[in-house]
This record gives sequence, C-alpha cells and structure tokens, in this order.
Amino acid sequence: MKKIIILTILIGTALTFLIYKNFYHEDMNIVALGDGIALGETAYDVQGYSYNDYLRDYYEENSIVKEYIIEFADIEETTKTLLLKLQNNYTLESTNTSITQAISKAKILTISLGMYELNSKSELSTKVIEEYLTNMEKIAKMIYIYNKKSLFLIGIYPTEKISKEQASYINERLKTISKTYHFTFIDIEEISNNQNYFFRTKNYYINYKAHRLISEKIIDSIS
Repeated sequence: MKKIIILTILIGTALTFLIYKNFYHEDMNIVALGDGIALGETAYDVQGYSYNDYLRDYYEENSIVKEYIIEFADIEETTKTLLLKLQNNYTLESTNTSITQAISKAKILTISLGMYELNSKSELSTKVIEEYLTNMEKIAKMIYIYNKKSLFLIGIYPTEKISKEQASYINERLKTISKTYHFTFIDIEEISNNQNYFFRTKNYYINYKAHRLISEKIIDSIS
C-alpha cells in the first residue's frame, strides 16, 4: 500500500511538472531604448528587423510577450536627448506610458546608444567622447533606480569616424559603467571585422545578420 502511495505521489509530481512546463508562460515585458541601431535602421533609410525584434520573437515562442515597447527609441537619439526623456519622464501619447513606468515594468531592457551620436560629429575629439561617456553613466544610474533586473547595454564598433582605438577605449569604459550599475555588457566590437554584417561598405548601419547575432548574444547571456 505504501509503495502505491509513493508511486502515486511521484506520478502526480511528474504530471504537475509537465503541465507547468507546457502550459505555464511567464509574462514578458521588453523595453528598448536607443538610436537607429535599436530600431533596425538600415543604410537605405528604412527600418529593418532589429535585434530587439529577434529578441521579442524568441520569447514569444516560450512566453507571453505582454508588452514590447520600442517607441522610446529614436533614430537620432543621443545621450543628451535620452537624459532629457528620463529627467522629464517623457510619456508616449499613444499609450500614455511614461518612460520610467516602462523601465520599472521591464523584464528585459536593452539600450544601444552612441553610434548615431559619435558618427554624426565632424570630429570625434576626446572631449566629445568623454561627454558621451559621462552622459551614459548618468543614464545607467537613472535606469538602475527604476529597474535592477535584466539590463543590457550594447557596445559600439569601429567605423570610418570611430577608430579601433577609440572604440576599444569607449567599450572598456562602458564595461565599467555596466558593472557599476548591474547591466550586462554586450560586446559587438568584432562586427566591424565582417563585411557580411553591413549593407554598404561606407555606412555604419548593420544588417539583419548582425542584429540576429546581437540578439543571440543577449539570449546566451540570459541562459
């Protein structure tokens, strides 16, 4: 009799686990901040599939993506404009969702910022780089106030305007900022070494292959 009871308990536990695994879905809120890279902007002035879109697709297979908010990102976003959004608690008119509200509810938050700002300068001086890094630290600090969960900071890569030395220096500083404010730093510096990741040779916008690579890096770091 005791064996039958134990067997019944084991079978019940196994069934419960299988039901949980197959039918339970965690609600997922994904929030994307940043510039054209975050939006999947291409060399042809149209938006393609971004790493955030690939990330959403991946989690839709295993979870219920309750909210996917990418509207706070802007093609020409800079550290200064994002800081203003955070300081003024910018609100989306379409949904009446404030940026701090979205950040606080995010299960996954990604930020890719700097490629537009740094590449749009006529001269990438030390002063410009340091101002960018100072603002990035302020942004990371403010985000960390509202959310301490899965935060991902995407690095930068060399371009015609950003030298390899400058990109490496910036990324090392971004790694330090990430560590301080509990972001996971996603290093994508090697993207510049593979022309298959670009639509055009003299345009810094990456293609879908590179975006897919970034999404895989994020997913791997979560796993």
